[in-house]
Amino acid sequence: MAQPPDHDIEPSADADPSATPSRRSLLAMGVAAAAAPLAAAALPRTVAAQPPRRRGSTPFPSGPGNAGRLDPAAEWRDPLLRLVRRITMGMSPEEVALARRLGYTGYLNHHLNAAAIDDGAVEALVAERLPMTGWTPTALATANQTDQAELGNQLADASWYRAAFSRAQLRERMVEFWTDHFTVSINKVGYLKLVDDRDVIRPNALGTFPALLRATAHSGAMLVYLDQNRSSTPVPNQNYAREIMELHTLGADGGYSQTDVAELSRILTGWSTTGPGTFFFNRNVHDRNAKTFLGRSFPAMAATAATDAMKAEGDTAIQMLLDHPSTARYVSWKMARWLLAYEPPETVVAASAAAYASTGGSIPAMIRAILSSANLMAAPAKYKRPFHLAVSAIRALGMNQVTVPNIRGVRATADAMGMPLFRWEQPNGYPDYVDWWSGLVMTRWSYVQYLASLASTTVARLDTMLFRTPDTADGVVAQVAARLFGGEMPLTLRAQLQGYLRGGTYSDTRVREALALALSSQEFQWY
Repeated sequence: MAQPPDHDIEPSADADPSATPSRRSLLAMGVAAAAAPLAAAALPRTVAAQPPRRRGSTPFPSGPGNAGRLDPAAEWRDPLLRLVRRITMGMSPEEVALARRLGYTGYLNHHLNAAAIDDGAVEALVAERLPMTGWTPTALATANQTDQAELGNQLADASWYRAAFSRAQLRERMVEFWTDHFTVSINKVGYLKLVDDRDVIRPNALGTFPALLRATAHSGAMLVYLDQNRSSTPVPNQNYAREIMELHTLGADGGYSQTDVAELSRILTGWSTTGPGTFFFNRNVHDRNAKTFLGRSFPAMAATAATDAMKAEGDTAIQMLLDHPSTARYVSWKMARWLLAYEPPETVVAASAAAYASTGGSIPAMIRAILSSANLMAAPAKYKRPFHLAVSAIRALGMNQVTVPNIRGVRATADAMGMPLFRWEQPNGYPDYVDWWSGLVMTRWSYVQYLASLASTTVARLDTMLFRTPDTADGVVAQVAARLFGGEMPLTLRAQLQGYLRGGTYSDTRVREALALALSSQEFQWY
């Protein structure tokens, strides 16, 4: 995997090198705490070296260098701050203040009702700077022939702006989750992924799972990505039939067979696209012979049967998947894993599955069952994936729409951490396993050093005066504690930052280096 450019910040020219270890050596000392839990988990970065997994990774693997390592969450004693960490893309003073004002239940309910949150500022920003995101499918299809790269860039930029600056932060967390759950690689489908993100994933991210599944089943991006648009009798393509069961609903061990895959692929023949990727049922390629799927018989149909009746076979099969108890359990397990813990307790999964069953698959109801205060206080920390880390750093540093006039430059550097949006090729989505990302520690540290050094009026700039109030070493450390950690900053890290800031001539450069150290710490790398 390509490495990012070296953005090391040179020590201040007026610093006394004899008074303190060099910035580079202190950074290495400070971030060793972040590396220790990961050392034994480093794996090759190739897909072949990492087989698909349904259960797994403990957040703190045992092995050399890990003895005595503590879960960062052991320092997080406030359930409200734990909730902020879990349902946002990163802590900020404004978000913490909102949580304090609303209380635990009120704050969670506020974000679950994303439709009531005024997000006009970021949406206006996206519309102004990234106009392609609002184009019709026909216009996008035309542009795709000459400017496909720009389409992909505008979609990714829009996702970054929204993740960093949206007030509906839980919606952004769930958009990321569902984007992986219903993976579609832009490398294969081009502009159709922009339409899918805008018209399928985002509107349904906090709705109901049945509505979301049906929307994806009619998404031109999904049908093209899994070759369903080319599936026809007598030899149907089985890709979508397999993945809608294994990855989208029942799970790999959800109680279906290869025969069910084959039969579902026959049921779905005719589900295709037309024009600029619009859903279209093609009756001429539909298999009208008798079928049996998950024990239910679908009788043969006459050649004169109505088109709606033919298409309804697929609708019925999808409803069967939605009603299957394995779907409630699998989706609940995966959501609990995303929001709570790598190994969610069985009681939590069962409670979420019960909420699914009693509410018709309400995503907010499932989230409420998962994110109780008691569940959060018992949960260990999770490791931020590269996108999460990058956005959380932007939010923690107080950057905004004004100080980030061009997110693309920041995004391009962050992509070197290994998670460029919408470009995962396999249908299982970017992994949510600590051992997948643990081999990229140096690129993470390089990125946060780069971010802390930004002073560009055309790309992005960090206003260090946000941290220099009062403009002393102790003042900076106090702001770091509040802005990066909501006040829950361990004494060890506090002492390291104070020692570094006092160890040489106090300057803007030294403040930036201290911020890079804080962002590289174990306590910030986990959430």
